[in-house]
Amino acid sequence: MATYTVRNGKWYIARISLSGFNRFATNSMVAAKLEDAGFINVEVEGSGGIRLAVGYWPLDDATAEQPDEIVDIVEKDSEPEIPT
Repeated sequence: MATYTVRNGKWYIARISLSGFNRFATNSMVAAKLEDAGFINVEVEGSGGIRLAVGYWPLDDATAEQPDEIVDIVEKDSEPEIPT
């Protein structure tokens, strides 16, 4: 599993790949997992196996293992829009 560092005051957009039973999770359930990790202002779009999520990191800089479900993550200085 790779590690990733999130930085205080930054926005993040992530592509999430869900498999198996997790494909049936609602976007609210996916958002709640990100909020449990510390993100705020989380929005999730998509369905089935591929989701796009945007969230803001208000906490101190932190490094953690990046879950396998997060296949791509990009840091932004301002709030990004989820591509449609």
